[in-house]
Amino acid sequence: MRRRAQRSGDLATLALLAPSLVMAVLLLAVPLLVILAYSFADRDSYGGVAAGFSLASYAELFQPAYLPIFANSIQIAVLSTAACLAVGYPIAYFLAFRAGRRAPLLLALLLIPFWVDFMIRMSSWMVLMGRNGLINAGLAGLGLTDEPIRMLGTYPAVMVGMLYAFLPTAVLPIYASLNTIDRRLLEAADDLGAGPIEAFWRTTFPLSLPGVMAAILFVFVPAMGVYAIPVLLGGGKSIILGNLIVQLFLEFRNIPLGAAVSVMLLALSSIVIVFYMRLLRRIEEASA
Repeated sequence: MRRRAQRSGDLATLALLAPSLVMAVLLLAVPLLVILAYSFADRDSYGGVAAGFSLASYAELFQPAYLPIFANSIQIAVLSTAACLAVGYPIAYFLAFRAGRRAPLLLALLLIPFWVDFMIRMSSWMVLMGRNGLINAGLAGLGLTDEPIRMLGTYPAVMVGMLYAFLPTAVLPIYASLNTIDRRLLEAADDLGAGPIEAFWRTTFPLSLPGVMAAILFVFVPAMGVYAIPVLLGGGKSIILGNLIVQLFLEFRNIPLGAAVSVMLLALSSIVIVFYMRLLRRIEEASA
Protein backbone atom coordinates (compact mmCIF):
# COMPACT_ATOMS: atom_id res chain seq x y z
CA MET A 1 0.00 0.00 0.00
CA ARG A 2 2.81 2.37 0.84
CA ARG A 3 4.56 1.61 -2.45
CA ARG A 4 1.36 2.20 -4.38
CA ALA A 5 0.78 5.49 -2.58
CA GLN A 6 4.35 6.52 -3.26
CA ARG A 7 4.07 5.59 -6.94
CA SER A 8 0.80 7.47 -7.31
CA GLY A 9 2.40 10.48 -5.64
CA ASP A 10 5.39 10.28 -7.97
CA LEU A 11 3.10 10.03 -11.00
CA ALA A 12 1.09 13.02 -9.82
CA THR A 13 4.29 15.04 -9.29
CA LEU A 14 5.56 14.03 -12.74
CA ALA A 15 2.25 15.02 -14.31
CA LEU A 16 2.42 18.43 -12.68
CA LEU A 17 6.02 18.95 -13.76
CA ALA A 18 5.53 17.58 -17.28
CA PRO A 19 4.54 20.91 -18.96
CA SER A 20 7.52 22.71 -17.44
CA LEU A 21 9.89 19.86 -18.33
CA VAL A 22 8.65 19.78 -21.92
CA MET A 23 9.05 23.55 -22.28
CA ALA A 24 12.53 23.42 -20.73
CA VAL A 25 13.61 20.68 -23.13
CA LEU A 26 12.14 22.34 -26.23
CA LEU A 27 13.17 25.92 -25.46
CA LEU A 28 16.43 25.39 -23.58
CA ALA A 29 18.02 21.96 -23.99
CA VAL A 30 17.35 21.47 -27.70
CA PRO A 31 18.63 24.93 -28.78
CA LEU A 32 21.75 24.46 -26.65
CA LEU A 33 22.42 21.10 -28.25
CA VAL A 34 21.93 22.59 -31.72
CA ILE A 35 24.38 25.42 -30.99
CA LEU A 36 26.85 22.92 -29.54
CA ALA A 37 26.58 20.77 -32.67
CA TYR A 38 27.04 23.81 -34.93
CA SER A 39 30.18 24.82 -33.05
CA PHE A 40 31.87 21.54 -34.04
CA ALA A 41 30.64 21.64 -37.65
CA ASP A 42 32.46 22.84 -40.77
CA ARG A 43 31.64 25.94 -42.75
CA ASP A 44 30.58 25.51 -46.36
CA SER A 45 31.35 27.83 -49.25
CA TYR A 46 28.19 29.91 -48.73
CA GLY A 47 28.64 30.47 -45.00
CA GLY A 48 26.28 27.73 -43.92
CA VAL A 49 26.92 24.65 -41.85
CA ALA A 50 28.50 21.60 -43.42
CA ALA A 51 28.30 18.14 -41.92
CA GLY A 52 31.43 17.05 -40.10
CA PHE A 53 33.35 17.31 -36.87
CA SER A 54 36.04 19.95 -36.52
CA LEU A 55 37.75 21.96 -33.79
CA ALA A 56 38.71 24.71 -36.25
CA SER A 57 36.18 27.20 -34.84
CA TYR A 58 37.49 26.79 -31.28
CA ALA A 59 41.08 27.04 -32.49
CA GLU A 60 40.23 30.28 -34.28
CA LEU A 61 38.89 31.79 -31.06
CA PHE A 62 42.42 31.81 -29.63
CA GLN A 63 43.76 33.92 -32.48
CA PRO A 64 45.10 37.37 -31.44
CA ALA A 65 42.13 39.10 -33.11
CA TYR A 66 39.58 37.56 -30.74
CA LEU A 67 41.38 37.52 -27.40
CA PRO A 68 40.95 41.33 -26.87
CA ILE A 69 37.20 40.88 -27.36
CA PHE A 70 37.03 38.38 -24.49
CA ALA A 71 39.14 40.72 -22.35
CA ASN A 72 36.93 43.70 -23.23
CA SER A 73 33.78 41.73 -22.39
CA ILE A 74 35.14 40.76 -18.98
CA GLN A 75 36.28 44.34 -18.35
CA ILE A 76 32.85 45.78 -19.14
CA ALA A 77 31.17 43.13 -16.97
CA VAL A 78 33.51 43.82 -14.04
CA LEU A 79 33.09 47.61 -14.26
CA SER A 80 29.32 47.29 -14.62
CA THR A 81 29.15 45.01 -11.59
CA ALA A 82 31.31 47.35 -9.52
CA ALA A 83 29.18 50.36 -10.51
CA CYS A 84 25.93 48.54 -9.70
CA LEU A 85 27.26 47.48 -6.28
CA ALA A 86 28.58 50.96 -5.51
CA VAL A 87 25.22 52.55 -6.29
CA GLY A 88 22.91 49.68 -5.40
CA TYR A 89 24.21 48.86 -1.91
CA PRO A 90 23.48 52.34 -0.44
CA ILE A 91 20.02 52.26 -2.03
CA ALA A 92 19.32 48.81 -0.59
CA TYR A 93 20.67 49.88 2.81
CA PHE A 94 18.41 52.94 2.84
CA LEU A 95 15.38 50.85 1.88
CA ALA A 96 16.10 48.25 4.56
CA PHE A 97 17.05 50.49 7.50
CA ARG A 98 15.89 54.03 6.82
CA ALA A 99 12.85 53.98 4.52
CA GLY A 100 10.47 52.42 7.03
CA ARG A 101 6.92 52.19 5.74
CA ARG A 102 7.93 53.93 2.52
CA ALA A 103 10.14 51.01 1.48
CA PRO A 104 7.47 49.20 -0.62
CA LEU A 105 6.58 52.43 -2.42
CA LEU A 106 10.22 53.23 -3.13
CA LEU A 107 10.81 49.69 -4.38
CA ALA A 108 7.85 50.07 -6.72
CA LEU A 109 9.22 53.39 -8.01
CA LEU A 110 12.55 51.66 -8.62
CA LEU A 111 10.91 48.92 -10.67
CA ILE A 112 8.23 50.87 -12.56
CA PRO A 113 10.59 52.17 -15.29
CA PHE A 114 11.58 48.58 -16.04
CA TRP A 115 8.04 47.70 -17.01
CA VAL A 116 8.73 49.58 -20.24
CA ASP A 117 10.33 47.69 -23.13
CA PHE A 118 14.13 47.47 -22.90
CA MET A 119 14.77 48.95 -26.37
CA ILE A 120 12.50 51.90 -25.65
CA ARG A 121 14.38 52.65 -22.43
CA MET A 122 17.75 52.48 -24.17
CA SER A 123 16.47 54.66 -27.01
CA SER A 124 15.36 57.25 -24.45
CA TRP A 125 18.97 57.46 -23.24
CA MET A 126 20.02 58.16 -26.83
CA VAL A 127 17.64 61.12 -26.82
CA LEU A 128 18.89 62.32 -23.44
CA MET A 129 22.59 62.09 -24.34
CA GLY A 130 22.37 63.32 -27.93
CA ARG A 131 24.02 66.54 -29.07
CA ASN A 132 20.64 68.26 -28.94
CA GLY A 133 19.37 66.18 -26.04
CA LEU A 134 18.07 67.26 -22.67
CA ILE A 135 21.40 66.81 -20.87
CA ASN A 136 23.30 69.10 -23.24
CA ALA A 137 20.39 71.55 -23.22
CA GLY A 138 20.44 71.62 -19.42
CA LEU A 139 24.21 72.14 -19.28
CA ALA A 140 24.01 74.93 -21.81
CA GLY A 141 21.09 76.54 -19.96
CA LEU A 142 23.12 76.56 -16.74
CA GLY A 143 26.04 78.12 -18.59
CA LEU A 144 28.33 75.15 -17.88
CA THR A 145 29.15 74.47 -21.54
CA ASP A 146 29.47 76.61 -24.63
CA GLU A 147 28.89 73.79 -27.10
CA PRO A 148 27.28 70.34 -26.92
CA ILE A 149 29.33 67.59 -25.29
CA ARG A 150 29.74 64.37 -27.24
CA MET A 151 28.35 61.62 -25.06
CA LEU A 152 26.95 58.99 -27.42
CA GLY A 153 29.50 56.60 -28.83
CA THR A 154 31.73 56.79 -25.75
CA TYR A 155 32.67 54.31 -23.05
CA PRO A 156 31.04 56.34 -20.23
CA ALA A 157 27.75 56.27 -22.13
CA VAL A 158 27.93 52.48 -22.23
CA MET A 159 28.61 52.38 -18.48
CA VAL A 160 25.61 54.64 -17.81
CA GLY A 161 23.42 52.31 -19.84
CA MET A 162 24.75 49.23 -18.08
CA LEU A 163 24.18 50.82 -14.67
CA TYR A 164 20.65 51.81 -15.59
CA ALA A 165 19.84 48.37 -17.01
CA PHE A 166 21.20 46.20 -14.20
CA LEU A 167 20.77 48.37 -11.10
CA PRO A 168 17.49 46.76 -9.92
CA THR A 169 19.00 43.27 -10.23
CA ALA A 170 21.70 44.43 -7.81
CA VAL A 171 19.42 46.29 -5.38
CA LEU A 172 16.80 43.57 -4.88
CA PRO A 173 19.00 40.69 -3.61
CA ILE A 174 21.02 43.04 -1.38
CA TYR A 175 17.81 44.52 0.03
CA ALA A 176 16.40 41.04 0.66
CA SER A 177 19.58 40.08 2.51
CA LEU A 178 19.69 43.27 4.59
CA ASN A 179 16.01 43.07 5.42
CA THR A 180 16.43 39.66 7.08
CA ILE A 181 19.18 40.81 9.47
CA ASP A 182 18.13 40.58 13.09
CA ARG A 183 18.10 44.16 14.37
CA ARG A 184 19.05 42.89 17.84
CA LEU A 185 22.52 42.09 16.49
CA LEU A 186 22.99 45.76 15.58
CA GLU A 187 21.76 46.79 19.01
CA ALA A 188 24.23 44.37 20.59
CA ALA A 189 27.07 45.86 18.54
CA ASP A 190 26.07 49.32 19.74
CA ASP A 191 25.90 48.13 23.36
CA LEU A 192 29.41 46.66 23.05
CA GLY A 193 30.78 50.05 22.05
CA ALA A 194 31.06 49.64 18.29
CA GLY A 195 30.61 52.83 16.30
CA PRO A 196 28.36 53.03 13.24
CA ILE A 197 31.18 52.31 10.78
CA GLU A 198 32.65 49.45 12.83
CA ALA A 199 29.20 47.94 13.37
CA PHE A 200 28.54 48.09 9.66
CA TRP A 201 31.80 46.39 8.60
CA ARG A 202 31.78 43.79 11.37
CA THR A 203 28.06 43.01 11.54
CA THR A 204 25.88 44.37 8.75
CA PHE A 205 28.13 43.85 5.75
CA PRO A 206 29.19 40.26 6.59
CA LEU A 207 25.56 39.28 7.10
CA SER A 208 24.60 40.83 3.75
CA LEU A 209 27.31 38.99 1.79
CA PRO A 210 24.89 36.37 0.36
CA GLY A 211 22.87 39.20 -1.19
CA VAL A 212 26.01 40.90 -2.46
CA MET A 213 27.20 37.66 -4.05
CA ALA A 214 23.79 37.16 -5.67
CA ALA A 215 23.91 40.73 -7.01
CA ILE A 216 27.35 40.09 -8.50
CA LEU A 217 26.06 36.96 -10.20
CA PHE A 218 22.90 38.62 -11.54
CA VAL A 219 24.86 41.53 -13.02
CA PHE A 220 28.16 39.99 -14.14
CA VAL A 221 26.78 37.03 -16.10
CA PRO A 222 24.31 38.92 -18.34
CA ALA A 223 26.68 41.89 -18.68
CA MET A 224 29.24 39.69 -20.44
CA GLY A 225 26.86 38.93 -23.29
CA VAL A 226 24.82 42.14 -23.53
CA TYR A 227 24.33 43.40 -27.08
CA ALA A 228 21.96 46.35 -27.37
CA ILE A 229 23.62 48.75 -24.93
CA PRO A 230 27.11 48.87 -26.55
CA VAL A 231 25.49 49.18 -29.98
CA LEU A 232 22.96 51.90 -29.15
CA LEU A 233 24.95 53.98 -26.65
CA GLY A 234 28.50 53.05 -27.64
CA GLY A 235 28.01 53.04 -31.39
CA GLY A 236 29.30 49.47 -31.59
CA LYS A 237 32.89 50.68 -31.22
CA SER A 238 33.64 48.43 -28.27
CA ILE A 239 33.13 44.94 -29.65
CA ILE A 240 32.19 42.45 -26.96
CA LEU A 241 30.94 38.89 -27.11
CA GLY A 242 27.31 39.84 -27.73
CA ASN A 243 28.23 42.03 -30.70
CA LEU A 244 30.63 39.42 -32.02
CA ILE A 245 28.03 36.66 -31.97
CA VAL A 246 25.52 38.77 -33.91
CA GLN A 247 28.13 39.81 -36.47
CA LEU A 248 29.35 36.26 -37.02
CA PHE A 249 25.83 34.90 -37.50
CA LEU A 250 24.28 37.70 -39.55
CA GLU A 251 27.05 39.69 -41.21
CA PHE A 252 30.00 37.34 -41.72
CA ARG A 253 27.82 34.25 -42.22
CA ASN A 254 30.18 32.16 -40.11
CA ILE A 255 27.69 30.10 -38.14
CA PRO A 256 30.16 27.54 -36.70
CA LEU A 257 32.42 30.28 -35.31
CA GLY A 258 29.43 32.20 -33.95
CA ALA A 259 28.20 29.03 -32.27
CA ALA A 260 31.67 28.43 -30.80
CA VAL A 261 31.68 31.95 -29.33
CA SER A 262 28.22 31.28 -27.84
CA VAL A 263 29.46 28.05 -26.25
CA MET A 264 32.50 29.83 -24.83
CA LEU A 265 30.25 32.54 -23.37
CA LEU A 266 28.09 29.85 -21.80
CA ALA A 267 31.21 28.16 -20.40
CA LEU A 268 32.45 31.41 -18.87
CA SER A 269 29.04 32.03 -17.32
CA SER A 270 28.99 28.50 -15.92
CA ILE A 271 32.42 28.99 -14.36
CA VAL A 272 31.22 32.17 -12.67
CA ILE A 273 28.11 30.39 -11.36
CA VAL A 274 30.13 27.46 -9.99
CA PHE A 275 32.57 29.87 -8.32
CA TYR A 276 29.61 31.76 -6.85
CA MET A 277 28.05 28.60 -5.44
CA ARG A 278 31.30 27.47 -3.79
CA LEU A 279 32.02 30.91 -2.37
CA LEU A 280 28.47 31.24 -1.08
CA ARG A 281 28.78 27.85 0.61
CA ARG A 282 31.96 28.96 2.34
CA ILE A 283 30.31 32.18 3.50
CA GLU A 284 27.35 30.26 4.91
CA GLU A 285 29.67 27.81 6.69
CA ALA A 286 31.70 30.69 8.16
CA SER A 287 28.59 32.51 9.37
CA ALA A 288 27.22 29.31 10.90
